[in-house]
Amino acid sequence: MQLQTRNLSFEQVYDPEVIRFTHLQNGLTWRPEFMTLDEYAERERIIGSSEISTKDKCQKMAERFPGASRYLGMKYFVLKDLSLPVTSKTSQIVSSCETLNRVGWSVTPESKGVIEPVLSVCIGGVFTIPEFRGQGYGAEMITKVNQLFDELSDTPGAPDLLKNIVIFLYSEVGEYYAKFGYGSRPAPLHTIEELDTVLKHYCRGQEERDSNRVVGLEGCDRLIALQKENFANSLKEIHLANPNAFVFTLEPSNAIFEWFHRRSLYQKKFLDPAGSANFGYALENGNHIIWHLNYWPHQRSLYVLKLHISDDTTDKEGDMQKLIAQAICEAKDNDVKYLQFWDTELGHQEWSKPLLTFLKKVEKPSNLYQENPSRSAIRIANVKNEDIIWDNNSKFCWF
Repeated sequence: MQLQTRNLSFEQVYDPEVIRFTHLQNGLTWRPEFMTLDEYAERERIIGSSEISTKDKCQKMAERFPGASRYLGMKYFVLKDLSLPVTSKTSQIVSSCETLNRVGWSVTPESKGVIEPVLSVCIGGVFTIPEFRGQGYGAEMITKVNQLFDELSDTPGAPDLLKNIVIFLYSEVGEYYAKFGYGSRPAPLHTIEELDTVLKHYCRGQEERDSNRVVGLEGCDRLIALQKENFANSLKEIHLANPNAFVFTLEPSNAIFEWFHRRSLYQKKFLDPAGSANFGYALENGNHIIWHLNYWPHQRSLYVLKLHISDDTTDKEGDMQKLIAQAICEAKDNDVKYLQFWDTELGHQEWSKPLLTFLKKVEKPSNLYQENPSRSAIRIANVKNEDIIWDNNSKFCWF
């Protein structure tokens, strides 16, 4: 689409060569030091080919959301300055970004307590080529992304999935995105470095592992069903307490977690090719933990993506201790020095507060309630920011 104020064009791109070009450009800044540019671009291609990234091609999604499933999955966008010379199909590109579009759930004042599917759009990979910075290209691109999805929502007769599109992102530049309508939902970050102390004195040394209860790469449908039940109950409770709010959560799926696992496995082959890889652990009652091994050469960590404790569990803290113990054992097996989790995942529930109390005694104060380098921010067209409640705003939503 042509913009009137400047000689610019905002375009969705499908050409693999153009998409790779954008990754080679942002890889100059973002690639880990142990990868070449080509290896970084290959990582992006692999996770861009994962199940969650290709939901627009899924027959089940087509049947579930007729007329709207094509908007799911990974989408790639560029901003071109048409005043630049045309020497190749990428020579006019000045900025690029990606969106990972997934199914979310919402309860709104109009839905009267009924949970409705909604398209959730997570913006990532926002990058302006260095030589073109300071000219407003990035701001123009975010504005056009907003307009694109707002117009989809406002289209007469739009499929139900598109009627209240939720857009969110993770800012590494503070409140920069507030001027585009995004309201911050910062989630503090907690780091556990005293792994042995926590394992021995908080988790009571529960290191025994049943290999049949380990969560593999493909995940487990039963565990996702339990998460969905928990999420649905939470949405309804929040709605009852806040009937005039727009309550939103991302829908759990194995494919979301697999995206993290594919990313982890790709980086693992550079730093720990011989080591084993597990992705979580489940107790017999279905309570479970799913983690992500974040492979970086100087700060290898285990991120808790999801820790699920059912509401009807008799000893919630006891089950949490068992699951945290499994995460610590996994960390130690992979030479990981610390665990990390968002406060929105673990720490705010009554049954998890004793863990934070214990950590305050054994961890450095600076390890707890840290400023999260990925600052969550959310936007819904025609909904005031103060009327939005984002449930389960935790690491598993991240892109």
